[in-house]
Amino acid sequence: MKRRGFVCVLAGAALLRPRVARAQPAEKLPRIGYLSVERAVPGLFHSHDAVFDGLHERGYANGQNIVIEYRYAAGKIDQLPSLAAELAALPVDLILAVGTPAARAALAATRTIPIVFARVGDPVGNGLVASLARPGGNATGVTVFTAQLADKRIEALKDALPGLSRLAALHDPGFSPREIELKQIMAAASSRKVQVHAVSVRSPGALEQALPDIMKESPEVLFVESGGWFEDNPQQIVDFALKSRLPALYGRREYAETGGFMSCGIDYREMYHTAADYISRILKGAQPAVLPVQRPTKVQLVINMKTAKALGLTIPPALLLRANQIFE
Repeated sequence: MKRRGFVCVLAGAALLRPRVARAQPAEKLPRIGYLSVERAVPGLFHSHDAVFDGLHERGYANGQNIVIEYRYAAGKIDQLPSLAAELAALPVDLILAVGTPAARAALAATRTIPIVFARVGDPVGNGLVASLARPGGNATGVTVFTAQLADKRIEALKDALPGLSRLAALHDPGFSPREIELKQIMAAASSRKVQVHAVSVRSPGALEQALPDIMKESPEVLFVESGGWFEDNPQQIVDFALKSRLPALYGRREYAETGGFMSCGIDYREMYHTAADYISRILKGAQPAVLPVQRPTKVQLVINMKTAKALGLTIPPALLLRANQIFE
């Protein structure tokens, strides 16, 4: 990414001393480091727009009253430590770390520069903060962790498919933050007498080869976890589910928007706007150590009726009434 330069403004001479002209130093703009495992080119699940929409609403604009330094790992988690070290060495005044691997890398690079994280699964378990209520260090932010989410997902599936007893879960073992999500789904499913068969798929190229493993337990529905390479290949995932004739539940609404059967997940836009609010507060002097980690307050249920009809499903009216959005 190209860096934008600073513009130095020459102050005019004082009225009483017209022959003296002194250059006034330009005000130093706060510099924000943006660290993410995402690709530089915004895609369907990219966090960039939502975060900086939130900053814009709070009066910030890149190049005017803040400067943003972007560092993208393009899916290569092992590159995050060096990218984080680059930002710390500039130095930046604050690091926005998107995702658990980015937050870990940022904290490994600095324990003094404030860090705001977003899209983090378990901040305490991952050693990012001492506690949610009082982080205690130089990092705080927004977690996607909510214990009730898995229950709501299984509840929505049971309402859509009342006889549901077997579920296949598509899992990326190379993306460790999703282990928590899988464990929660398995626990919620077990409490409702639904068997879960977790299928590990490490790359897009391995998806088709995984179909026999997925189907061997005769699942009635497919659950696709969030994160990992799944978010870089949403259309492939959706097309795969449709080809297998399995109704699929996804963690983000964008899947349902592109043809997936149903999604049930947090409001990511709300999460990123909360992160933007914390960035603003820290730039104005607040300390991350005392800003509690925020949890999601909204869960979005989205149903694609066109896909439901293609799969031969009849969605109960009560479930449709609960949906936040329906794609016809």
